Amino acid sequence: MSVSIGASSISTYNRLSGYVSGLDTETLVDGLTQNEKNRVIQAEREKQLLIWKRDAYREVINKLSDFYKKYFSSTSTLEDLFSKYTVTNTGSQYVSVVASSSAASKSVVIKDIESLATSSRLVSSHTVSSPATITVDIDNIGELSGKSMKITLDGTEKTITFSEGSYDSVSAVKDELQRLLDHSFGAGRVTVEENGNTLTLKSAGNSIVLGKVEDSEKDASSVLGFSDGQKNMISLTDTLANAPLNIAPGESGTFKINEVEFTFKSNYTFRDIMNMVNSSDAGVTMSYSSVEDKFILTSKTTGAGNQIVLEDVSGNLLGSLFGAGEFTDGTNAVIKICTNPSADSSNNNYVTIVKSSNTFEIDGITYNLLGKAEGNIEENIKIGVEFDTEGVLSNIKQFVEDYNSLLKSITDKLSEPKYRDFPPLTDEMREALGETKAAEYDAKAKSGLLRNDPYLRDIETELRKLITSEVKQLTDNNSSIGISLFEIGITTGSYSEKGQLKLDETKLREALTKNADKVAKLFTQKSSVIYSPYNTPERLEKRYNESGLLHRISDIIQNNILSTKGTLISLVGKTDNDYTSLYAEKLKDIDKKIERLREKYKSKQDYYWAKYSKLESALNNLYSQGNYLFSLTSQ
Repeated sequence: MSVSIGASSISTYNRLSGYVSGLDTETLVDGLTQNEKNRVIQAEREKQLLIWKRDAYREVINKLSDFYKKYFSSTSTLEDLFSKYTVTNTGSQYVSVVASSSAASKSVVIKDIESLATSSRLVSSHTVSSPATITVDIDNIGELSGKSMKITLDGTEKTITFSEGSYDSVSAVKDELQRLLDHSFGAGRVTVEENGNTLTLKSAGNSIVLGKVEDSEKDASSVLGFSDGQKNMISLTDTLANAPLNIAPGESGTFKINEVEFTFKSNYTFRDIMNMVNSSDAGVTMSYSSVEDKFILTSKTTGAGNQIVLEDVSGNLLGSLFGAGEFTDGTNAVIKICTNPSADSSNNNYVTIVKSSNTFEIDGITYNLLGKAEGNIEENIKIGVEFDTEGVLSNIKQFVEDYNSLLKSITDKLSEPKYRDFPPLTDEMREALGETKAAEYDAKAKSGLLRNDPYLRDIETELRKLITSEVKQLTDNNSSIGISLFEIGITTGSYSEKGQLKLDETKLREALTKNADKVAKLFTQKSSVIYSPYNTPERLEKRYNESGLLHRISDIIQNNILSTKGTLISLVGKTDNDYTSLYAEKLKDIDKKIERLREKYKSKQDYYWAKYSKLESALNNLYSQGNYLFSLTSQ
């Protein structure tokens, strides 16, 4: 960006240049208004410096934000980074294993997974849909010859026409209908059963829809009694009133599942009912199997003893959908495990553990049972958990790099040289310099804007203080044992290196080998006091003393970039759309100042142009009169 006087500052007065007087009027006016012009340029430069300084603060904000996101907003927790374990598992098809930061290096043997945890289930005791039936009109059976009907099987519609001939019995109609269905859809897809003068069409797991043909004279429904659109299976989008149910649920009513009460009306769909149950606190999931034509209630929690209790308070919805219901109790997960196996496996002391869930935690290790071997075959799964020394060392090295980068971004700005003889360029100066030299000039003009800045100095001081501070690891009796970065091989360099950290890998590896838990707490220990910008001094001190290094850094960052309350955020905001920051107010004020100075500059220009224009006009009149007199004397 360059400093520009702007079009609004140019005089709009009707100018008369020195074509009569011979004066360089524009140069004269520019000279007479130079002070006003300089004031505009100076204000524009003040604005440019404010913008550059605001942007420099925002660079620091972005650095702080990136550090915070990396360590506090990622999918990995701090504990995963600084207390990392590797797991070996010979039975990964049967169990997955995750070691948390509270785990310890150890071996585990799961000798046998006797059973998995399952959910309780309650299934309809009968099929819920009424079958597709046809009632044969015995008196008019002879009129069936040549008549047609539509049948849709699983979405495929066919029109079948009864062959010419005489039909004298229900059996004859059944045989012809079966032949036509086999021919249209394939043998065995649909079975026709006879019961008196009623024919029932069945197809396991498939929907059947009966339909009339458009030509009423050829329509078979005049002899075979069925309704247009009659079907054999419910759809979840059917309303209770229109669904082909075996048992009517009633117009409306109330029912309970596990003492949670629900109400229904006949215009509710089955999906409405299912959504209502599944989103409730009844503790069950309701589903429908079109293959079995049955509804299913499944307990949301696994394990034995999770009963599913149904009650129709009014109406008959549960009776319609479940009948008496067939209940199957859930099962518990049962495993034989040894958490301290010996070299001689025959001496292992196996313990039978019963869990209501397939996912459970033992000694900081989370197990998730995925399956079991067939029958009584024992799985004999060997699991090894080892502290990942090299992985944690690598993460600590990365922390040192990230910290050094963050600190350097601040100390560099605090010690940048300031070039006072390089004010922001005007448009004329930029054009004269050219693109390359103007960029070099801008670099010096921007340099040192935050030199010795008090806000950045506070951040630097706090960061360097916590690095040299001790982290106390609290025990149950509230006594404490301190640990610092120096003890694990991380130190600061010389004074000239401005707090940059140095890492002794040999000493760090030794510390991780001897006391990995203590090293992890140095970085990740959490305080009992939660972060708040409104904490009292006493709570702030307690939080600092109890917190590991990363949580202390987090507090410094949040104090500066926390939305609206952070020191740097309230100073410059995060974006140009933030109009509440201090710098937004400063820029607003200076814009008003620039506008006033431009108006003053324009007014002064207009004043002098008016004077010189009047002079030119007067001289022009004088010369005109002289010429006239001269012409008279000449005559």
